[in-house]
Order: sequence, then structure tokens, then C-alpha cells
Amino acid sequence: MKKILIADDHSLVRYGLKVALLNHFADVEIDESWDGQSVMARLKDSTYDLVLLDLSMPDSDPGTTLHWIRNFCPDTRVLIVSMNNETIFGKRALQMGAHGYIEKDASPDDLIRAVNVVLSGKKYMSADLADIIVRDALIRKAVNPFDELTPREFQVAMYIIQDYTITQISKLMQLQYTSVNTFRRRIFEKLNIPDRKALVQLADAYKLN
Repeated sequence: MKKILIADDHSLVRYGLKVALLNHFADVEIDESWDGQSVMARLKDSTYDLVLLDLSMPDSDPGTTLHWIRNFCPDTRVLIVSMNNETIFGKRALQMGAHGYIEKDASPDDLIRAVNVVLSGKKYMSADLADIIVRDALIRKAVNPFDELTPREFQVAMYIIQDYTITQISKLMQLQYTSVNTFRRRIFEKLNIPDRKALVQLADAYKLN
């Protein structure tokens, strides 16, 4: 029997994912969680083959959650199920340790295909995302200036864009205040921008907002 944890803060989304999985898998046990803390609590109590993880849950940082799962539950596979554009966020999720990425508007058939691929020990990504990763690897050159950022810097940049304070980001990412300040400085330097306003404008230009 496979054990799967669905982590999403919207009960309707959890219900839809659960129905899709139960319609396909005859022998599966499914649990639910709704934020980073409940994900960790579930994983401390039980062993799961797969976690379907939303990137945008309240009071949760996806990088911290992924890092925790990778270190404390190394045999658990993680498939990101997100509303965020995969061409921007998919590559970042894979870099942070996810085993696959699928958008929430994908079909149930695509979801089941992704689950089967990840459970088989492989990584799942759409053809578009695979093309981007291969292209970037071949030319070894960032097409998007945000690709110059490390995964942690990218996370901090996303929080700054959403107008989180340094203190709030420190708490979410479980980092020192000074570390987040350093990340912010590096982000502005790498993107050659002076402040948050310019960061928001750049993110808008590359459709990150």
C-alpha cells in the first residue's frame, strides 16, 4: 500500500487531488495537511511514499519545508502541485530538492502520470519545463536575470516582492535577520537594481508577479 500526503491550504484542492488519486490507485492511504507545521507533524508520525506539496501555504516557506523533508525523510518523494508558472518556479523547485513539478490546472491524467513517474524514482516535469532546463544547460547562460539568483536568494526575492519585512522573512525561512539582509543585498547587486520598487518592476516584466 502506498501512503500519500496531500499538503495544500485549500480544502477543495485537497479534496480534488484526493478524488483523482482514489479513482486511479486501488491500494492507497491518503492523509492531508494545510501548512508547513502540519506537514512536519504528519511526517514525524508516519512514513509516506509521496508528498503532494503546494508552494504557497500560509506561514510556510517551501524551501524550508523541502529542506526538512529531504533531510529527515530522505525516502519520501515530493511532487510540487502549484498554481505558479512552472517555467519560472518549476526549475527552482527542482533545484530545492523536489522530485517533480506540476501546475494545478493540469488534467487528472497528467497528475496521475506525474505521481507514477515520481513514485518510480524518476523526476517529473512537463515538456516545456524540460526544454527550458536543457536549453539553459546547453547554453550555460541565464535567459532570465532571476536565474542568476541562488534558490535561497530567489526565495527571499519573492518575499520582498510580496512586501514581507526582513523580520517576517527571517521567521518564515528560519534564518538570522542578518542573513536575510545579506541575501537582500546580494539580490539587488546581482539584478543591478537599487530597491524593492525596482525589484517589483523587474519581476512584473518577467511575469513573476
